[in-house]
Amino acid sequence: MVKSCFNNNEVMQGILYERLTVKDGIQMANRYKGNGGLLWKVVNGETTLYVQGIIHLGHENFYPLATEIEEAYDSADIILPEINVINPQVNEEEINQLALFSKGMTLDQVLSEESIKKLSDIVEAQELFLEDFKKYQPWYIESLLGAFIRGKSDLAPEHGVDLYFLKRALEDDKKIIELETVEEQYNVFSGYSMVTQIEMLEHMIQTYDQQANWINQLGYYWVRSNSESGRKGLINIVSKDLERVNGEYQKEMNDTRNINMVNKLDELLQSNSGKTYFVIIGSGHTVIKPSVPSELKKKGYKVEGIY
Repeated sequence: MVKSCFNNNEVMQGILYERLTVKDGIQMANRYKGNGGLLWKVVNGETTLYVQGIIHLGHENFYPLATEIEEAYDSADIILPEINVINPQVNEEEINQLALFSKGMTLDQVLSEESIKKLSDIVEAQELFLEDFKKYQPWYIESLLGAFIRGKSDLAPEHGVDLYFLKRALEDDKKIIELETVEEQYNVFSGYSMVTQIEMLEHMIQTYDQQANWINQLGYYWVRSNSESGRKGLINIVSKDLERVNGEYQKEMNDTRNINMVNKLDELLQSNSGKTYFVIIGSGHTVIKPSVPSELKKKGYKVEGIY
C-alpha cells in the first residue's frame, strides 16, 4: 500500500483554508475572489512571450483577473494552451486501446483487496459497476475518479482559466496554437510503468474523500497567488501532487513536458516574428523546476516576473 502523503505542513494548510472560508461568515462569493498571478514576460528582439501559470478548473468569481494579466492577453496575437480544450481532437478508439489491459489482465489482479473494495464503493456511489471497468488500466481508472472528484468540488472546467482565455480568443479572432496534443497527453498517462500506475491509483483511492477539498484549496491559493502566502500554498499543493508516488510521475508529468514545451517556445522566440504570444499552462509547469521559466532562463533569456 502507498504511504499517506499527509504531513504536518499539509494538514496546517488545510486547517488554515477551512478557517479562512468560515471565519466571520465568509461566503463562497468571497472565497474565490482574487487577482490570479504567476505571469512572466520574455522579450527577444521584436517578439514577446508571456507565460501565465493557470489552473484548468475555476470559479466564476475568479474573473476578471489582474489588470496585468488581462492586458497581457489583450496584447497577444497568438494564444498557446497546452491543448485547445474548446475543440480537442480526440480519437476515442485509440485512447480506449491505450486504456485497456493486455489480454488476460484485470484490475483486481494488480490492486489490493482493500483498494478494490473501496473502489467498488466509490464507483457504485456514481450508480456504476466496477465489473464494467476491470479491463481498464489503473491510469484510466484514476482519471475516472478524477472526474467524480471534480463534480464534488467548488471548481468546474467550464470556469477553467484556460477555457476563459480560449473563449475570448475565439471571440477576438486570435490564433490558437496547441503546445501539446490530446494524444501526447494520453501517451504520457498510459506510458507510466504498472508500478507507478498502481501507486497513483491506490493513493487516489486512499485519499478520495479529501481530494475535492484539495481542489478547493488549489483554487483558493491560485487566485491569491500574487501574495506570498497564496503562492506558498499553491506550490505546496502542486508539489505534494507531484511527489505522491515515485519519481517517474514527476519526471514524465512535469519535467519532460516542460522541456519539450520550452523547446517549442524557444523556436517561436528565435523566429523573430514580431508577434506577441500568450502561453497558458498549468501552474505546476511554472513553479516546479525544471519549470518553463527556469528552462527559458537556462537558454539565456531574461525572464521577468510581471505578476
